[in-house]
Amino acid sequence: MEPASIAAEHAPSHNLLGRVSHWALIRISVYIVAIAFVLLVTGIVSHKIIPLAPSTQHHDLLILLNLLSASALVAIYSFVTRRLERRAPTELSLGSGYPLFLSGAAAGVALMALVYIVLWGLGLATFAAATGIDGLGGSLAVYFAAAILEELVFRAVIFRIVEQMAGTTLAIIVSAGLFALLHGLNPGVTATGIVSVALAGGITFALLYVLTRNLWLVIGVHFGWNFAEGSLFGAQVSGSGAAHSLLRTSLTGPELLTGGSFGPEGSIITIAIYLLLAAALTFKIAGDGAWRGRRLKLSLE
Repeated sequence: MEPASIAAEHAPSHNLLGRVSHWALIRISVYIVAIAFVLLVTGIVSHKIIPLAPSTQHHDLLILLNLLSASALVAIYSFVTRRLERRAPTELSLGSGYPLFLSGAAAGVALMALVYIVLWGLGLATFAAATGIDGLGGSLAVYFAAAILEELVFRAVIFRIVEQMAGTTLAIIVSAGLFALLHGLNPGVTATGIVSVALAGGITFALLYVLTRNLWLVIGVHFGWNFAEGSLFGAQVSGSGAAHSLLRTSLTGPELLTGGSFGPEGSIITIAIYLLLAAALTFKIAGDGAWRGRRLKLSLE
């Protein structure tokens, strides 16, 4: 006779969520709604509580709100994973995650620095002092929260679940395409910028996730890349400028090389660097047998 605890575990769920929770598109929808709810609450709190600049409390409260928002996003994702998929969210494991985040952040800074080294070597970049360390705390919090938000949506939700549905190749195509489409709405976007975003933030970031199956490495690279671009070098980040930066960089030359008003991540230099990185990651993942083959599975475990 089957023990009561095991029988209960295998008993069919009679609530609506339990009956549809195995459907891949339902899972994606529930995660997106939960994340959107956190963003809605964050926006309301920001509007109601944080005073406008130049209030002395504006900067500190904005840092706090961004950190709380990032924490809430991780918490809501973890909650939904446990309830919807009935498992621990191992992709957000902090035990192995925090060293991955630190190494990823360092790699993100190094990758952006490499872009600037090439631009400087070509005589296209000049540097001057900017605002210094003042205000960088706020930038750290903003870029950290933004990296968590985008990686949860595009890698933890869209890429991960589509990969379960249809394999790694299609998941990369879908998540990279949606990531590029979103950033295509940014000011100053160029055709080269869209290609670069799709390759760097779409394909390469997905490959970094596949490499470790831990989201913190990708969050670290994403965070380090944006922080270095906007707050260390003072450039546009996907068309948006940072108010505070250590350096103020002037770029002159062909838009194809400098990225124009979209920022250096829209440069063919960035494309070349991430193309090499993506190729190396693909070779490593395929060699490890971690690339999941094509299939179509709308109902997941």
